[in-house]
Amino acid sequence: MHFAERLYPQAKLENLLCEIRPARGVIDLSIGEPNVPLNHEILSHIPDGFEALARYPKESLQQTLLETIRDWLCKRYSLDTSSIDVQAQITVLAGSREGIFMMPIALFNRELQQGLPITVAMPDPGYPIYQASAENVGAKVCCITQAQIEQLEKLALNERDTFSEWSDIDLMFVCSPNNPTGEVLTLQQWTCLIELANKHQFILVADECYSEIYSEPFKPLGLLEACKHIGNNNFENCLAIHSLSKRSGLPGLRSGFVVGDAKLIKLIQGYRNYHGVSLSPIQLKGSEAAWADEQHVTTNRAIYQEKFDVFTKHLGECSAYQLPHGGFYIWLDVGGDSETFCQHLYQNYGVKVLPGHYLAVSDKVKSEVRQYVRVAVVCHLGEVEQVATAIKKSIAFFSHSNVVGDHVA
Repeated sequence: MHFAERLYPQAKLENLLCEIRPARGVIDLSIGEPNVPLNHEILSHIPDGFEALARYPKESLQQTLLETIRDWLCKRYSLDTSSIDVQAQITVLAGSREGIFMMPIALFNRELQQGLPITVAMPDPGYPIYQASAENVGAKVCCITQAQIEQLEKLALNERDTFSEWSDIDLMFVCSPNNPTGEVLTLQQWTCLIELANKHQFILVADECYSEIYSEPFKPLGLLEACKHIGNNNFENCLAIHSLSKRSGLPGLRSGFVVGDAKLIKLIQGYRNYHGVSLSPIQLKGSEAAWADEQHVTTNRAIYQEKFDVFTKHLGECSAYQLPHGGFYIWLDVGGDSETFCQHLYQNYGVKVLPGHYLAVSDKVKSEVRQYVRVAVVCHLGEVEQVATAIKKSIAFFSHSNVVGDHVA
């Protein structure tokens, strides 16, 4: 099936729930739309009125944003400001989704024009845009599970690697913190991936959109930081994508960037000159203000932490519950068919969560995660206890049903 004909996970969920009338008001935790207060200090930097929309963005505005992004990267990942050339190594994006979707065609345009096959590797389960970006250019899809990523620790210790397809890969997406599992790559895992990319000459693209949502004082390690650690100071074969959607709770601003290997950035810039949409002066000024300010990010982290504390209080005794290392998703084994669980949770409590296998790519992983759901912790703080209690009761209901053999409607 062509990717454009395949239902997006949330649309698939709507079909699953469409004939159910929930017993109470709906709380939608099926989509990762941040729910944090808007920072009015940042908004105050956005130009007044609509005059800015009548002009193309000025080069000076983009230059200032690029410098602000560089300064943020260097502070966040302990890099020297001289290590990043803002013109040659950073490109602004209209949100991370645009960058992810265009990666295969932008980086392998010449090969695709010549009819040469390419292979795109991606997390399984994972963000659906990785798969769609590969299928859009007719690339072969290569799935890498969380278990195979965890085996990189053993590879670093010179133990046998059970994944044999490294030499086939042309482009690899990784996501850390991971959507949906919340796992975060360690320095050893990053190191192995960077070395494998250089050994087999594939491009490593890190989706780091959830990098700023974590429990203090832990900070997820990033790709550029790992490159510096092993002496890959030019970020050869490496790209990192960031966004303001999750970090700043500004998904409607549609603002992100990609940074890394200058020769790859040049290909992206060349393609994007024709394909991409320039950010308006409103977006550029808003983005500059957001990347320059850390206080609102710290505040957002504290809000998420408070929500997770409530979830842990109610679900901590469930053996399947695990606090994510990063991001705002709970990846939860509910002990039964996830679609049936979602229907029960929605019908009885009005809570929407996403069946885990809707995010899986391969049939094998779809089967393995059939009992998982992804819960986006994006409800209002006052709703968290209600949601956590509903999930806990639903898990208990399923556990009892499985023991006594009840039919779950």
